[in-house]
Amino acid sequence: MQIIGLILLIATSWYIFKLTSNFLDDQTKKELDENFELFKRQFNELKNRFSKDNLKLIWEKYKEERKTITTKDD
Repeated sequence: MQIIGLILLIATSWYIFKLTSNFLDDQTKKELDENFELFKRQFNELKNRFSKDNLKLIWEKYKEERKTITTKDD
């Protein structure tokens, strides 16, 4: 459900951007393009943080920490 909401938000934002692009000056268009590229880059970084490989690595580290803590308590 959240994915559908995100897709709708992006689609409507893109549509509004396309409608208003005729009314914006060149500097504003450039700033919007730069901000959109920044958004895409940050979104890709966020996706990479939550990739399966990273989550698996974090889970393995957690299990190792848990084992060392339980062995210290014994």
